[in-house]
Amino acid sequence: MVRRGWLAVIVLALGLVSACGRPAADPAARLTATPSSPSNSAGLAPVPMPQVDSGGVSRDKLPAVGDCIDADHKTVACTTPHQGEVTLMGDLPDGLPDALPDDTTMTRSALPPCRDSLADYLKSKDADATDIQAWAFWPQADAWTKGERWLVCAATQIDSAGNPVTMTGSLRDGLAGGGFARYQTCTVSSPSRDETLRFGPCDKPHLGEAMPGVQALGRSTDAMPATDVINQIARNRCSSELASYLGTSSRTDVTYTWRAPDTRQAWAQGYTNLICYAEAARSVGARLQGIGNGPLPR
Repeated sequence: MVRRGWLAVIVLALGLVSACGRPAADPAARLTATPSSPSNSAGLAPVPMPQVDSGGVSRDKLPAVGDCIDADHKTVACTTPHQGEVTLMGDLPDGLPDALPDDTTMTRSALPPCRDSLADYLKSKDADATDIQAWAFWPQADAWTKGERWLVCAATQIDSAGNPVTMTGSLRDGLAGGGFARYQTCTVSSPSRDETLRFGPCDKPHLGEAMPGVQALGRSTDAMPATDVINQIARNRCSSELASYLGTSSRTDVTYTWRAPDTRQAWAQGYTNLICYAEAARSVGARLQGIGNGPLPR
């Protein structure tokens, strides 16, 4: 049975880009980063994309930019508990078929503009290094058959499993100024060795920290760069970011690694960013930012 309402897609780019890592060497060694990439022979999308049914929302009940929506996708005051905040209200691109396309086709059409609108709304391009992610909604079968082609994009904060969390207040301009640290993602697993990352609080034991300075490698409509080109960009970018992040370039117990798209399907869906990670040789209980040449935190 086809669901009615909105189909919601969480764009969990973060470091959870499975099959997109370029791991560094074992941190127990001298932590010299070397290019590599986990296998993604199935060509899977790099993040989970849960479907959420809105109960038959129609065009006349759609929210506006800046509105907040609860778990049932009803518009509520942003001062009350909610799960999303609308960043874009628009239309899907022309050329889609009369029958509702499959999820892969819809994702390619919907996610790139939602990711762009998220960056504009947060006043930063660093969302992929945080737990604030894009959410995309489009008409389901009945509304699609009636000719509706609207697109709603929202920002949502996610938990370590990738599920939207209930929040209060607004995310607008949330990464401007010093806002990054509030939402920064840290990994319990190793960003240099584990294909799929597990996230945890940055003030609890963790190995990796997503660094600010997320870099776009192009647009989803561009040709995807070759792997060796991405690797070279990442070496230059992430080594520089690590030195800036730590306040030193002489440590051997912290290395850099990165996550980037390595399938054309992921690229076409808007996953076109390079995210650099700092990774410690052992688990640390506090952020590495500004540590200089001091001891690793316990």
